[in-house]
Amino acid sequence: MQTKNYELKRWYDVKPYADEVLDILKELSLQSHYDIAREVLKVIDVIKANSRELDEPPLSLGVDRVVGLFSQSYKRRWYDKNLPINRIFKSASSLQDEDFQNIMQGMFTSLKEENEQ
Repeated sequence: MQTKNYELKRWYDVKPYADEVLDILKELSLQSHYDIAREVLKVIDVIKANSRELDEPPLSLGVDRVVGLFSQSYKRRWYDKNLPINRIFKSASSLQDEDFQNIMQGMFTSLKEENEQ
């Protein structure tokens, strides 16, 4: 991961790999975004299905996630206006932090390997 020389202000600045994933995705085609989103959303669905326990009460998304999802409706950034990328981040943001980080790390590793070939 690169170290950037600016103050951490954006939500993804404090999430390892999310910034790098967005940097790589920004350079790819819209068709690639749809292809990537289709596969990542499958993984997210599997994680969600396997993390649900019938005996446990439903987990709260938390105030930060709810505010983040609400503020995404402003659609000011490129990834907010990009349907497949927007779906990835909205879906992943409802996961537990560890699962979110695993998704971002997996995407970063895969995308970086693809771009280096």
